[in-house]
Amino acid sequence: MTRPLTFLFGGAYDRVAGLDRVAAKHGLSISTKILPSPKDAFAALRDSADVAGGEMSASFFMTQYSKDPGGCELVALPVWVSRAFRHSNVYVREDSNFTTPADLKGRTIGLPEYGMTMAVWLRGLFADDYSVSPQDVQWISHRSPTGLDADTLIYPTDVSIVPAPDGVSLPDQLRNGSIDAWIGAGVAPRPKGIRRLFSDAPTHEREFYARTKIFPVMHVLVMKRQLLEQNPGLAETVFRIFDETKQGAMQRLWSTSVSYPTLPWTLAAVEEQAALMGSDYWPYGIENNLPTLQALHRYMTSQHLVWNDDLSMSDYFLTLESTGS
Repeated sequence: MTRPLTFLFGGAYDRVAGLDRVAAKHGLSISTKILPSPKDAFAALRDSADVAGGEMSASFFMTQYSKDPGGCELVALPVWVSRAFRHSNVYVREDSNFTTPADLKGRTIGLPEYGMTMAVWLRGLFADDYSVSPQDVQWISHRSPTGLDADTLIYPTDVSIVPAPDGVSLPDQLRNGSIDAWIGAGVAPRPKGIRRLFSDAPTHEREFYARTKIFPVMHVLVMKRQLLEQNPGLAETVFRIFDETKQGAMQRLWSTSVSYPTLPWTLAAVEEQAALMGSDYWPYGIENNLPTLQALHRYMTSQHLVWNDDLSMSDYFLTLESTGS
């Protein structure tokens, strides 16, 4: 195809830097537009008819797709724009005696949006490892859904989800005792009077990965269905371009002479993570992500955030595989 493809992202991720150069080798013209935040990218993607695709919340996509699989305007490629372990994203008051999610049964938890992918993963973790079901908690939602319209949004009917009061941040609600815990991205430095529920979150996250082989997916690359239908083979080519670009970013982290990120022990961190997770510790494709994708599908279904429980995990993502190491 001749016209440039524009993709929207909510951050200047190293794994999408240089897409234009890699795309040129494959005979495509790709440009990226970096927006202030992921939620801005979700909204712009929904409202922009002239873009090829971009970054989308995995949970929001699955909700949208499940309502109309054949007519959904977006198609998801197994390119994980953002992924992260989330034990470190649960906060409690510093003076509380909460030490595990089991202590939060019967309590109130504030979070930006009930259906956000971070919360899906954490509720799954709470249920699987600590026997805390979504029904055991009152959820306080701080904002209106970002990536879904009112007709597409779906919430469980047997879970208590109430809006937060206007004008009071979730950290402030946690400090003043309005809520017992807060799920969120957090800020640095951490607000005074607040600590993480998991005192050594990285240790818990490494143990979780070693036990489950799950590396949670947060945001997925989506493209416009009509564009892909009009250009057979385009999805496969775009997947290869994104995969090669990510492989280049990872190779730069292995540098022994220059530290590309502004971190003093980058190579030591890469070596440690590769020892635990393999040399391609951020794999694209389906096969190398089966435990993660199967868990996400199970959580979305059990938390009643999809319209059609009969859809399988493979219905949501194109079956494409990386050829990289």
